[in-house]
Amino acid sequence: MEKRVYFSVSPLKVQTAHHLLKEAGIPSHSINKMDTIHANVFGHIEIYIYKEDEVKARRILEEAEIL
Repeated sequence: MEKRVYFSVSPLKVQTAHHLLKEAGIPSHSINKMDTIHANVFGHIEIYIYKEDEVKARRILEEAEIL
């Protein structure tokens, strides 16, 4: 089962979060819900991980001041 651990309107922040999670050995993937018709004004990008990695992932992202 997967859990959303992070979302942002900034592709750079999402990429940074992915990198931090990967370095910690936590697999993740993202779903881009940005509205391309309106020049990415609406929506966000979500990062999902396995539920059992949630506590560790949130701690890593909080320590990096991403959350």
